[in-house]
Amino acid sequence: MPLRRAVPAAVGSVPLVTELTVVVCSLVGLNLWRRVVTALQPSLLATIPERTVLPVGPLLVGGVLLAGVVCYGAGYAVLRGIDVGLRPPAAADRRTLGLAVGVPLGMVALTKTVAVFTGVPYNAFTTSAYSAGTPVTAVPSLLGPGLLVGALSLTVVCQVLVQGTFARVVDGRRAALLTTVFAAVVLTSSTGGLTAFPDRGKLALATVFVVTLALALYAVDEVDREWLQYLAYLPVSAVLGLVVLSWANATDSLAELLFGATHAAVLGLAATGYERTDSLVVPAAAYLTVLLANEVVVVLFEAGMQSW
Repeated sequence: MPLRRAVPAAVGSVPLVTELTVVVCSLVGLNLWRRVVTALQPSLLATIPERTVLPVGPLLVGGVLLAGVVCYGAGYAVLRGIDVGLRPPAAADRRTLGLAVGVPLGMVALTKTVAVFTGVPYNAFTTSAYSAGTPVTAVPSLLGPGLLVGALSLTVVCQVLVQGTFARVVDGRRAALLTTVFAAVVLTSSTGGLTAFPDRGKLALATVFVVTLALALYAVDEVDREWLQYLAYLPVSAVLGLVVLSWANATDSLAELLFGATHAAVLGLAATGYERTDSLVVPAAAYLTVLLANEVVVVLFEAGMQSW
């Protein structure tokens, strides 16, 4: 079968490559915003009175970071005509919301169980630690601002910037699938699972992927010689192979494999849940649940341990 017929039109279209490019550029902008907030952090903390008892510092810095992300996402949605689902989920969507909360809890519990039987500490995956005797009720006060900033930032990035962009050129289900795959590669971190602010290495990988994909699709659309069409797919195949090999090389245990699978599943739940309900509450609940569950496991079972 000729490659031109084998590639679906929705995948082999120039608009998809264009939107992928826009997504990567938008993530570069977010990376720059995080760097700006990091540079401003000493100045922000200096404005807090010395006698303040409450953890105002993390609230202030996290609030500034999140405010920028929300404004960035809102401006992007307006400029690109993306309809953002700010409405609460309908009564018929309760099952989807329940899955968004229940599945992450179950997968975190399964990962911890496997980690116990294989002798792998869970906090080696989360890279978080707590002193011995820390009560689980202290997690919201200790990490509440960070968890909320992380969950809401992931919601804006994944569902507005990424999924909203893909939905401009493909149908809702394909947009959810593309969002899951893209986020699983670019928005996962080796230090804690999910991140709304990919590092430069992930951004460079995404850029190379877009360039090689554009080359391959251009060859399919414009080159008549079939052997050149297949040859043009070698670079993008090499990039995908590098991603798989790097992931396999970095996975040292079954528990670590499950940890990565848990966060990939959460990305999928968030994307499909948003597509079905058109409500940002569903993905936000999924992200907040997995982030909170990770920390609760460390507090309950591994307080006083540091394994990385």
